[in-house]
Amino acid sequence: MASELMWPYVIYEENPSVEGFLKWAQNQTDHTFRLKYEQTFIYLQAIINFRTGVRFNRPSLKFATRRMFAPIWSAQRHPIYRLIEIADEEQMLRLRPEIRNLIQERVVTSRSKLSNQHQGHDTILEEINKSLKSLIPLVPSQRHWEIAARNCTNFSKLRTNIFNIIGYSESEANEPRTRPGFTAESRRFRVQIRKTQFVNPNADNRIFQNLGRELTLSEQMIRFSEIASMKRNEFIKATLIKKTPLGIWHPIPITCDEAELQGSESSLKKSEILSIINSLIPSLGDLDRLRFRGLSNKSREDLVNILQEVRNILAENKISTSEE
Repeated sequence: MASELMWPYVIYEENPSVEGFLKWAQNQTDHTFRLKYEQTFIYLQAIINFRTGVRFNRPSLKFATRRMFAPIWSAQRHPIYRLIEIADEEQMLRLRPEIRNLIQERVVTSRSKLSNQHQGHDTILEEINKSLKSLIPLVPSQRHWEIAARNCTNFSKLRTNIFNIIGYSESEANEPRTRPGFTAESRRFRVQIRKTQFVNPNADNRIFQNLGRELTLSEQMIRFSEIASMKRNEFIKATLIKKTPLGIWHPIPITCDEAELQGSESSLKKSEILSIINSLIPSLGDLDRLRFRGLSNKSREDLVNILQEVRNILAENKISTSEE
């Protein structure tokens, strides 16, 4: 995508340069180009910077990237990440400077003692959690977790010794990781982008649509970063300063259809919102369904927030299912 964003500039400029491209890109008014430019050179680069900051133990790069990416949590369906990010910011502000600096210096760990192989603590905990799960029953009790956690090292050694004795090898550890054919897929993708003139700001009859041209993107997507930052600021003020609920919250609609749906819901009656929620609840898991009881006693504003929360859960479940 980065190459395709630069391609229109290269073919129309006699003496292309990095500085010239940056100046040219900032002057473009085409909404599709500006959106993809922002996604590629700001948010995607932020993810790359974050991974670099973790791997090479560069706390300043890691924290700068988190701050850059933070508005995304308020822009889309990430209410839990939004709370975590604000809570972490508040905690860091309340700490003494020397303690805060110590945390920043130790925010990642290299268990191999190699300078270019650091890991985030959440990744390390996930690996430990995965090891513990291999030592407990499929439906464990709290007692099982406690026993496994206290004796994890000894159990792991015993498990390895038994496997060696019986000649058993775990397939997951020995199977090579498969990687998709990135080069071939990338070339096909670039051909499609260039054929449709998707990110060419100089193409005629440009419409703010997705790559397949079947969906028209919302006007809010044009101001995505601006609205995302505004939503984050509102959430910070409500949570840390006013100490009051934020009220009705909606993610930034991606398509015009989503924008129209949000607009129509703002005029719905309480009974109509409750009916929509009740129609979606059967699609939730057992634990999630238990959370949404006695809704008839809720206010209209609470029901709007609950409706959005239910949709967030369904969207996350859909993503998890597709990844599996």
